[in-house]
Amino acid sequence: MKRFEDEGAYKYNFYWVLRRGERVDVTCQSCGGHAYIEECQDEITWKCSACYAHGVEKQVYQHHAKGNCVLCERWFNVEVTDEKKVSHKSTHIHCPHCSAVNQAELHSKPVCRRYIMDTRDGRDPVFGMELYFLDHVRGKLVWAVNRAHLNYLISYVSADLRVRRGNVPLKTASHYLPVYMKEAKNRDQMVRTLTKLQHKTG
Repeated sequence: MKRFEDEGAYKYNFYWVLRRGERVDVTCQSCGGHAYIEECQDEITWKCSACYAHGVEKQVYQHHAKGNCVLCERWFNVEVTDEKKVSHKSTHIHCPHCSAVNQAELHSKPVCRRYIMDTRDGRDPVFGMELYFLDHVRGKLVWAVNRAHLNYLISYVSADLRVRRGNVPLKTASHYLPVYMKEAKNRDQMVRTLTKLQHKTG
């Protein structure tokens, strides 16, 4: 009997993979070859191993003008979206309470949109590129974000007994897999498809 110990819930989530310094394998939108997405400092980039095409998604920031109004003395916190204003340390802002004009300091912080989104319909959530390890079983998508995820899926799907490690929380990595990938009736075809994906270069 083949035994399998499941892993932590978000281990193969798109953003957690990048956060650990690992790559997500995708199909190049220029030549159709193998490309990968990685995170470096505040940027998420993609690069093609074949044609060297590349792209970058910079961190998006949110800007707020904060302070006490010089006229009514009430506290305000106003979002500033004017690109001409956000390049400065401070800006003129109308008090939302009394409309008086204030010179207010600008505060910037990264938009917290990461670690929530994950791959969807076989595509990454940043550039919309198709995952490299992607196929279909009975008309439904089968995918892996990278080779480590692919190996995990093969071990999980082919196992006769699936158990949770003692230090793994309530939800595991398999919790987020669609039901059809876990059903016994699809096991043989699923393993064949995933094994075929293993032979892709990249």
